[in-house]
Amino acid sequence: MDNSSAELNHISLEQENQDLKEIIEIATQITAELDIESIIKNVVWSIMARFQTESVTFIFPLEDDSLNVKIIHYHGLKKEDLKTGLINIDPVISYFEKVEYSQISYKEFYESFPDKRISREFERIKTNFIIPLRTDKGVTGILLLPEKGSKESFTLLETQYIARIIRFASIAVENANLYHQATTDRMTKLFSHHFFEKALDDELSRAKRYGTIFSLIMFDIDHFKTFNDTYGHLQGDIIIKQIAKILLNSIRQIDFAARYGGEEFTVILPEVDINGAAVAAERLRKKIADYEFPGDGKSLHVTISLGVAEYNPEKIQSLSQMVNEVDKALYESKETGRNKVTLAK
Repeated sequence: MDNSSAELNHISLEQENQDLKEIIEIATQITAELDIESIIKNVVWSIMARFQTESVTFIFPLEDDSLNVKIIHYHGLKKEDLKTGLINIDPVISYFEKVEYSQISYKEFYESFPDKRISREFERIKTNFIIPLRTDKGVTGILLLPEKGSKESFTLLETQYIARIIRFASIAVENANLYHQATTDRMTKLFSHHFFEKALDDELSRAKRYGTIFSLIMFDIDHFKTFNDTYGHLQGDIIIKQIAKILLNSIRQIDFAARYGGEEFTVILPEVDINGAAVAAERLRKKIADYEFPGDGKSLHVTISLGVAEYNPEKIQSLSQMVNEVDKALYESKETGRNKVTLAK
């Protein structure tokens, strides 16, 4: 082996060692995350910093959405909406399930993939390189990359680097999905009753230990059984989903919204006294009362009744006592006319 070959091998080995260190660091960060958006952002920034790519696009199939795909697209370091004709990537998932590729060029994909409509959509996104996200359960999504900022082709070491990061990202996304399935209500995407109880117990412990305050809002939809009998359960489900969206858009990032059960919802408001919680509850009541829910050829209206309680260490020592206080206030709202907010006494 001549000196120039030995030097190239040494440089290659050094680069591979550096890559492994970076991969371990990135893997440590993303596998500790339970938020899919944060996982994706870490991966995007790592790839863009290394290769100066113009964009990075992740595409995931969705099981319970009217459109079958979730697209997360970054241009530069900014997340952007991507207008595309893609509405179903099941054929792409099936394709990668049948082959062993850890990565494939767009040219190779175009030549071997039968549905040219999907291939052309990938081309429109300026795809140069495709990597499937694989876990033990199979392919869970795909990554689309344009060419490098230098316009050079990806080397073998570089494709291995990206593929290894994506392998860790696939596992992290799968773990995050499992966490969300265990903690969220499937219909509304709010937290589940079980996880609400854990969060409320944690908030109670924090309040007792540090002397902090918090409040709890509980509400349900007025005359919801009659509504279902009149318009049907499918329409009722639409109402529940939309109320969940309104609720999420009405609270702070640190607040905790959950579906308590059926048509009943609850919100934990850390560091908020009963007066502040009453303002938030009234604002939510008005938003829902004024909202025009889509119906069969006409708009529909519903109202909610709400109860509000504040943690009081002299009266409340347990989760059940806190829930009982807010539940009594909600009951009073329903007994005294509905479509109103009642504060616990």
